[in-house]
Amino acid sequence: MESGLKRLLIVIGIIVVATTIFSVVRSYNAKKKYRAKIEELKVALEKWGTEYQQFLPTKKGETIVVPLRTLKQAGYIDSKFINPREKMNFSNQLLMQIEKKDKGYEYIIFDQDENMIKDYDEVKKQAPMIIMKGKNVEHAELNRPYEDPGYEAVTVDGKKPDDTKEEITTGGKAVSRIDTSKARTYQLTYHVSYAEEESTITRIIVVSDKEKPVIETDRLTVKPEETKNINLMSGVMITDNSNEDLKVEIEGSLSSIPGRYVLTYRAIDSSGNVAEKKRVVRVEES
Repeated sequence: MESGLKRLLIVIGIIVVATTIFSVVRSYNAKKKYRAKIEELKVALEKWGTEYQQFLPTKKGETIVVPLRTLKQAGYIDSKFINPREKMNFSNQLLMQIEKKDKGYEYIIFDQDENMIKDYDEVKKQAPMIIMKGKNVEHAELNRPYEDPGYEAVTVDGKKPDDTKEEITTGGKAVSRIDTSKARTYQLTYHVSYAEEESTITRIIVVSDKEKPVIETDRLTVKPEETKNINLMSGVMITDNSNEDLKVEIEGSLSSIPGRYVLTYRAIDSSGNVAEKKRVVRVEES
């Protein structure tokens, strides 16, 4: 009885180990196949850029974003391009970036995640190819005008779209413009069509405060008897794009002994942006 139980436990152990190894191998193979597909996309994107050089960025650091749909329209990727992770086609809205470097270009394929627009429809080659200037996720500074980098669109045979429109949404609601007075996220979708065949691409615009406060000071000279009751904020002006009343810290102190003193002013806004500035105060003999 005991020997039979031992044999059963050994068999169960072998099955568990074999299952684990199989799972690990399968996961490794899926990742390997996925990386191969990503490299295939990079090669296709580079070939597309060679043919459509008029759309490529020309200055270092400039970028454009191209959806997978565009590569399919131009014939550089098959209409059925399978994602090994999901065992179904990559979304036509999978985004790829081309960035100008000192020498040549860098090609980046953004990972397909749950937030990506799922678009598996048949790609119509007569629909316009759409190329988004700038990045797919753009930062808009709080209380500063936002300037959209825009897009370009053309059919494979060089025809311009016969209809275009832009749609802006935030929190699932349509709005008329990008309002930078509050921190929020917008989706800007470009619609272009030719011969009633439409292509779209969506840019994410995140409004947030990344700008430091600005501290301005003038020169300050005082007499020894004035150091006790001096207002160290006199002659100091602090502004910030948040339009908030900022927290201000002053590091350092004065004494009635004549000399040169250095104070450090530190301003912090509610987004955690910190600005510092040193101010020289001279205490002169009476």
